[in-house]
Amino acid sequence: MARQFLIGEEWSTSYTNGKLTDEALNIEALHSSDDNGPLSYDSVTTANPDMIRIVQGTTSGPNVYSNWFNPRNVISWDGRPQEDPDNAFLDLDIDTTSTLLSGGSLKNMVLDLKFVRKGGLVEEFFNLQVTIGIATAAAQDDLVKAAYDAATKPDWLWDTAVINGGTNFPATMAAPAATNVRFFGNINGSTNTSSGNEYKGDPAQFDLIIVAQNDIDSTVYTITNQTVGTGGVGSFADTKEFEEKMRGNMYGYYNRRSLPNTPDLATKVGSTYDMISIVATKDGSTSSGQIHGVDNLDEIVIALKSGAATLWQAPPAASLVNNLNILFPNLPSVTGL
Repeated sequence: MARQFLIGEEWSTSYTNGKLTDEALNIEALHSSDDNGPLSYDSVTTANPDMIRIVQGTTSGPNVYSNWFNPRNVISWDGRPQEDPDNAFLDLDIDTTSTLLSGGSLKNMVLDLKFVRKGGLVEEFFNLQVTIGIATAAAQDDLVKAAYDAATKPDWLWDTAVINGGTNFPATMAAPAATNVRFFGNINGSTNTSSGNEYKGDPAQFDLIIVAQNDIDSTVYTITNQTVGTGGVGSFADTKEFEEKMRGNMYGYYNRRSLPNTPDLATKVGSTYDMISIVATKDGSTSSGQIHGVDNLDEIVIALKSGAATLWQAPPAASLVNNLNILFPNLPSVTGL
């Protein structure tokens, strides 16, 4: 499968000396009845084109193009609007004031916690010991948070715990109820890490185990509100990471005659993206121009900045998605926001 990735901040049909608007995307079409070369696709003037391609305008170089493909050869296409990722989290519910276990020692009133990462390449653990003493539930919240925040933690854990009234937690999440301490896993691109490094990878899923409550009596510790993290769609970090993997193919990064040749990234800091995937055969079933049986599929992934109205704009207005729905009439239509 040949895979291509095109990314833009807007949809445009405006060209200057053959160059598409910077940071824009467009659909170009070819038809055997028209000798003018590639034209911006229009469902009226270029209906039923023989071939189409996606074009991307760049700020520091020429246009970037997908392969040409015949709309009749498209076997699958889909789209999803941008969706924020969610951090995994769970709460440690602390109930009632702690008391000293009969025959125990005040200095041995220690809560022993173990964080266990799930789904990693190897099993990872982080142990935290908190000296509790005799304290109310609210005071224990403060003690657990202070010990967690001061510890050196693996990057898959958010760098601070959160208690009721706290402020340092993921923007799309919430603080816990009173008497609870909330812990978050990290998501791709987060720099809220103990090391200060950027966390990379799928949303970190984790468990919390109460290993022991040494010489602590009365208090009941319970794990509650455990929620799985989700990757979302079109985050800046995920889109940037995918573009970095694909730009060798898309921008000629492997052209040794032009080295060093590191193209600029089209992904923009602060942007999030709606995503589209088109899969077309190029097996010669129509005029695909490809060798039979070799690299038999084209997958074209398109990212357009979320909120760009011309991506999901409802019919009858022209939009990227609606144009693709018209071009692929035999496939289910994609609907958006």
